Amino acid sequence: MTALLQSLTANPLRAFLAAGLAALVALFALPMAAWLPGALVVLGLLASGPGVAWAATAGAGFALVWAFSPLFGAAPALAAATVMLLPALLAAYALEKSRSLSFAFQALTLASCLLVLAIHGLLGDPVRALAPVIAELEPMLRQTADMFSRLGVQSSPEQIGAATARMAWATLGWMVLLHAFVAQCAGLWCYSRLRQPGLFGHEFRSLRLGQFIAWTLVATFALSLVAHRLAGHGVQAIDDVLFVLAAAFLVQALAVVHGLRELQVIGALPLALAYVAVFLVPMALVGIGFADTWVRFRERFAPRQGV
Repeated sequence: MTALLQSLTANPLRAFLAAGLAALVALFALPMAAWLPGALVVLGLLASGPGVAWAATAGAGFALVWAFSPLFGAAPALAAATVMLLPALLAAYALEKSRSLSFAFQALTLASCLLVLAIHGLLGDPVRALAPVIAELEPMLRQTADMFSRLGVQSSPEQIGAATARMAWATLGWMVLLHAFVAQCAGLWCYSRLRQPGLFGHEFRSLRLGQFIAWTLVATFALSLVAHRLAGHGVQAIDDVLFVLAAAFLVQALAVVHGLRELQVIGALPLALAYVAVFLVPMALVGIGFADTWVRFRERFAPRQGV
């Protein structure tokens, strides 16, 4: 593994080819593998500097545009490649300069919130902007409505389409954050294998969003609550930002659980149950991640010096 990683980052040409291949491989498992080419960009920057990182970005971008253009056209293909690669590259610079995974995660979280707000500001009504896409998905929405009907849930294709459109931009913001952060984690893990064993584990277990983002979550939640109480419905932009922030604190909760496992405060079973809770009771994990901002569970249970 170490020899392979060294070979991939040995020079810009190898990084270009490796990232291009990684992008093509990721296409077979989109959206789950969208982070893969970004991980090579992060590794290239940390291990060999900007030249290799930009070569990897160019290689992955070329492969993605080549693959997407026949399906969507050149401009949408370039936009998709930019969304997949640019956040990972910028976060890699934040990680490389700060040498802190927490700082990179904080920057990604704020940038994802700003992205969602920018989309709402530019499009005015992002839900209406998605109307042509929802119309194209009408057959699939009708099948989904039929499936819900068999389960006893009555919902029309129009209602499902509207709900999908309302969640689309929050989901986009979260996916940008998630894949760019996973790229940082994968790239840092590979770098730690090359240069500093144990670096990634230490950085992930100490991951924290900080009080500024925590108070931003409080303010956003308060604004959302007021909007729902006074107007009878929320403000979509505020609700979307709230979703992104909550999802970010869920990641912090996982870091807390891993930190407590490393301190031997909890065993392997609670760690596994935490990942199950991501799908069953995610808001419980959001609460843990948010509370850690002030309770600092990991520091509270860490052994004291000299004891």
